[in-house]
Amino acid sequence: MTRMNRRHFLHGSAAVAATSAWNLTPRRALAAETSWDFVIVGAGTAGLPAAIFASRRGARVLLVDAAHEIGGNLHLANGQISAGGTKLQHSLGIVDTPRVHYDDIMRISKGSADPDMVRLAVNNATATVDWLIDAGLKPLAGHPIIGEMPGRPAYSRRRYLWGEHEGRDILAVVNHELAPEIASGRVVTQLDTEVTSLITNDHGDVEGVRASSGDREFIFRGRHVLLTTGGYASNPEMFKRLCGYNNYVAASYPFAKGQGIDLAVSVGGYVHGREQYRGGFGSILADERYPTKVMARFITVPQERPPWEIWVNANGERFIREDEPLVFARERALLHQADMRYWIVFDQAIFETAPPGVRGWTRERMAAAFGTHPCFKRADTVEDLARQCELDATTLLSTVAAYNAAVSNRRDPLGRQYLPHAIASAPFYAVRHQGHSASSAAGVAVDKALRVVRGGGEPIRNLYAAGELLGSGVMMGNAFCGGMLLTPALAFGRLLGSTLAV
Repeated sequence: MTRMNRRHFLHGSAAVAATSAWNLTPRRALAAETSWDFVIVGAGTAGLPAAIFASRRGARVLLVDAAHEIGGNLHLANGQISAGGTKLQHSLGIVDTPRVHYDDIMRISKGSADPDMVRLAVNNATATVDWLIDAGLKPLAGHPIIGEMPGRPAYSRRRYLWGEHEGRDILAVVNHELAPEIASGRVVTQLDTEVTSLITNDHGDVEGVRASSGDREFIFRGRHVLLTTGGYASNPEMFKRLCGYNNYVAASYPFAKGQGIDLAVSVGGYVHGREQYRGGFGSILADERYPTKVMARFITVPQERPPWEIWVNANGERFIREDEPLVFARERALLHQADMRYWIVFDQAIFETAPPGVRGWTRERMAAAFGTHPCFKRADTVEDLARQCELDATTLLSTVAAYNAAVSNRRDPLGRQYLPHAIASAPFYAVRHQGHSASSAAGVAVDKALRVVRGGGEPIRNLYAAGELLGSGVMMGNAFCGGMLLTPALAFGRLLGSTLAV
């Protein structure tokens, strides 16, 4: 899954503009009703390669986007891509193939990713990554890597890479590649424009789109209509409806509102993959007005800092051994807790003795947060701590007592091995951690030709979809597979632009 860059979006956009070889000023379509070979709804990670490669084949392409500039999620993404059998790997003596890449993804996802979509992605990833690097993308020194992280399975080959400026590096390359297509007149951008509906004929075939910009209405007809609008992580209502969880963190591209899902469903398409939702193990949020920003994170990776604290859910009960080494096990356990929320509980002795638990914070900074921030609670008794955290006091007392007994007899019922200190010295502390996700797990169903399909599997003629609109669960299942959000989006856009009839 692609992690969201913490830099301000506008700062990232300015950096891209500074490195681009051309002006992103919108070029309006010349008439209110115009016919095109490709009408691409969404000028981002999948839509831009589709436009480039279609135009190179002589197609007339209209790129429609609700934003005021092109690029979509590439303004924010960490720019992680992966492919097997690339020129870069060959030059470094790395033996890899798309088949090995496929096997790795199915292993890491424990078979939960879609085999057909993964195979299509990895078979087209190699040429896509070669294209980007040949066009000027510069990977970081030492890349590609296997993507090894504590408690998380890695690739078996070095195929995972990104550049210094992350997604903006890819966008700068794509801008450069798009520039001659814009200059030729074959590609026109229609920005600040929202597609409001799809146009169909009496047989249900898609023939174009209706769109609006300000007080102007447009009809654009296309031989092929591509939906590449991205995910829905900036639409809290849709996020909750499709994932079953609240969208707690505002970390996504602001135009990722699920427009493509609404458009596909309106003509008979359907959404699948809700069961593939995967949330991270949590953050300390800036405030309680969801979605909000991430303020900090408590270190919950035992390989980085062994746990001195206990973790309790909304019932005041422990739900997993705190030194569980596998990320997947921790994340899956949290999915089953109310609101994906838990409290990290400890006492004064632990606070004074253990390394500070909040990553990058001093003990003094942590102390200042208690009593001044809603996620930090301090009390003279366990009962009062439970009250402040809205937990059942009797249950929390019992949980703490059981843990203290485990420390004393060196035998924990959850199997925890690291038992350094009882929780017995007032005052007592709790830090609230909130699980969350910034990706769109569910997505529009397509066939192996990337045609949007109806519930019975019948393709909707002339309508295609690519990118995060397909759902992160298709490519990664309910796990994390390095580069398997951006890479399929780029590869599928390139594939559609290269193969659809012109």
